[in-house]
Amino acid sequence: MSVLGYKIGTPVMMQLGAFQFGINTAAYQTLQRSSEWRWPSQDRFGKPPVLQHVGQGSETITLPGVIYPEWRGGFGQVEQMRALAGQATPLQLIDGSGATFGKWVIEGVEEKQSVFADAGAPRKQEFTLKLRRFFETDGGLVTLVTGVASVVSAAAGGIPAVSIPPAATGPVSQAQGLANSVASTAKSLSASLSKAYSDVQQAVAPYTAVAADTIGAVVRCVEVADQLQTNANRVLALLGKRPINATAISSAQGLGRTAAGLLTRANSAGVILRNTTAQMEALGTVPKSTVQVVRSAAATADKCAAACRQTATQAATIKE
Repeated sequence: MSVLGYKIGTPVMMQLGAFQFGINTAAYQTLQRSSEWRWPSQDRFGKPPVLQHVGQGSETITLPGVIYPEWRGGFGQVEQMRALAGQATPLQLIDGSGATFGKWVIEGVEEKQSVFADAGAPRKQEFTLKLRRFFETDGGLVTLVTGVASVVSAAAGGIPAVSIPPAATGPVSQAQGLANSVASTAKSLSASLSKAYSDVQQAVAPYTAVAADTIGAVVRCVEVADQLQTNANRVLALLGKRPINATAISSAQGLGRTAAGLLTRANSAGVILRNTTAQMEALGTVPKSTVQVVRSAAATADKCAAACRQTATQAATIKE
């Protein structure tokens, strides 16, 4: 039977990896898909905020559904979803018509049981599966992070460079070593940026034409360092619970993608701060001490960018 060319009751609605959603098994009732494009805002003194496009953001799919295990499909389907999630591997998503949605990871599985039979067996299982798009690097990650020239070394000024310890062997040890290095570097950056924020805020306050953009650039770097440290700590926590190669490689790649995305923000902040330095020097009336404060902040922003670049480069080397 068909209506307007569509078959009614086609068994497979969608397939995630080897798991099939369908009328006869785990049928989702709705499909909610959300896509984002990133336009961070930067405040300006006396003017509306400006927006900067920095690329595509996250993409998620939520699938709430119902299973009647006594009818078809049987028990254990929700456990199969959990087992897939536990593999920590991106899965191909294909709809019933054969259209490919790319690779996705399972972020969450929720279950609600009701209408119980003997021994507490549920006759009805409601589930919600939460998926997030896994974007392939296709080698572009390394190209992105190595194609941008480094202005200063991240090791300068007491900020350690991001690296994988030479003694680390195997994906788990390498991923842990990288995450520890990123967390340490980000912590040092945060301390330097905190001082830079205080110094810049005080130094450029009289120069209203550049004050908002300059302070905003430092704040942007503070956020970059914070996100680097947060994501590195997440990797360490994950590997503490699941120290296997697949998890290590996947988490390291995720850390690398995050760093590559943050690199754009750190670079743009450095550009703003260097432009401010040039403008102040061109005026010739700005005290050298004020110019030096902004120049120092620009150098710290460059170190922040270097940390992002090194994180992404090192993460790309962690393989089986």
